[in-house]
Amino acid sequence: MRRRGITVLLGAALVALLTWQALAMDVAYVVFGPGPTEDVLGLEEVDGEEREIISADVEYPSEGELRLTTVRVTQSVSLAKALGYWMSNEYAIIPRDLVYPPDRSQEEINEENQADWVESQSNAEQAALGYLGEPAVLTVVADSGSLRADDVVTAVGGEPVESLDALENFADSETDVTVQRDGQNVDVPDVVLGDVELESSYEDPYGIEIDTEALDIGGPSAGLIFALGIVDRVTEADLTDGMVVAGTGEIDPQGNVGAIGGVQQKITASEEAGVDVFLSPAADCEDAASALAGDMTIVRVETLAEAVSALESIAAGEDVMTC
Repeated sequence: MRRRGITVLLGAALVALLTWQALAMDVAYVVFGPGPTEDVLGLEEVDGEEREIISADVEYPSEGELRLTTVRVTQSVSLAKALGYWMSNEYAIIPRDLVYPPDRSQEEINEENQADWVESQSNAEQAALGYLGEPAVLTVVADSGSLRADDVVTAVGGEPVESLDALENFADSETDVTVQRDGQNVDVPDVVLGDVELESSYEDPYGIEIDTEALDIGGPSAGLIFALGIVDRVTEADLTDGMVVAGTGEIDPQGNVGAIGGVQQKITASEEAGVDVFLSPAADCEDAASALAGDMTIVRVETLAEAVSALESIAAGEDVMTC
């Protein structure tokens, strides 16, 4: 019996040791957790100097806040910690290869995130200017027939044109086009616009600046909040109406809001920050609805225009589309 008892004891000790080692081993997963939120209408300290995140030549004050949201990524995760995170509603366990593809270096991933970050600001500015009704500048991307790269299309069939949509009726038929070329107006006959690659952009009469150094963040998901921040900055109406508004969503130059990752963690962070209204991409609504949001209202949006309208409706005490 003594020998058997010793064997059982040693076996139990070995199992405990192996279990402890297994639980201490890192797993091939990363953890998404709630990250910090930042008010894009506020100030951020850079090298001891307070700077506006979004500025313009003419600015209107806002009584509330517009907060972009982030996800904090934990890369080194033991099995024990992974099990704990898995049982929590505040965290998501993601296979490492989905976040950090093995065929890319960390430097390449960081560069891509930074490029997405810069593009999100550019897209946000274009979406905001389009929403504000600024005329589009239509530029020829590459030589095509009698048109040259960098020609700016100003009229089609003798009529001024200010948007790509206005050219749809001329996609398959020949028409006369007027362009600005080297500072002069040039008439170009018999152009089939469907064969021409055009780029649409909006001129900025407001002097909008987004301080790229003020926030040490990467990725495209702040686009929607940046666009709203620009609209709020340069228009007299206060979009926030004194509320704390947060949100997420990639945005394209046309103002369409796309899905992102980590929406549940961003909602958790927003709830902890005392946010009143959270704007969620429509494509993320199912995940957003399952997050623990407390008394916070989660609003479903597909475009910048919908987001602005939703905030105006909330300020007026009207119903909005929620997740």
